[in-house]
Amino acid sequence: MAAIAFCIATGVSSFAIANQSAETALPSELASTLPSVELVGKGKLTFFGLEVYESSLWATPSFKGLAFENHNFALELHYLRNFTAIDIAKRSIEEMQRIEPVSDQKVALWVKTLSEAFPNVKKGDHIVGVHKPGSGVTFWHNGKRSGEVRDPDFSRQFFGIWLSPKTSEPKLRQALLAKVNL
Repeated sequence: MAAIAFCIATGVSSFAIANQSAETALPSELASTLPSVELVGKGKLTFFGLEVYESSLWATPSFKGLAFENHNFALELHYLRNFTAIDIAKRSIEEMQRIEPVSDQKVALWVKTLSEAFPNVKKGDHIVGVHKPGSGVTFWHNGKRSGEVRDPDFSRQFFGIWLSPKTSEPKLRQALLAKVNL
């Protein structure tokens, strides 16, 4: 775990694209919240060969990558390692600030909010974040609603970790946006 924490903290990573041809079922939590979405792309994040998570982007056919914040969509993460909620929250905030700096006051609020919305995860768990334009994000853990952040700025910056052109993982972004026009 120390090696992963070091790699995450320093931003040293490698990337592997997951098999795009593999069929992926619509997560059950999306059947009622975003029934018209389809799989847009997926990829796997690794650090020095250690698999961290597999990610899948679900969106409507009208989804545009460069204007992701204007669309309903969901990002699904299947964890391949164990992480604490606070580690996930802090790393998420670091990535969000790398894309667009925010005030210390907002950082403190967002770390608290995220650590409450995200449970500790273990290998095999999945978290789905559902973006609602102008409203915020709802999080689901293993099919059960785990939290909500009613802040459009938070939602835009959070999903920017994967979808912004400023992401630290451009190959992962490319894999997630494989089937959409930018």
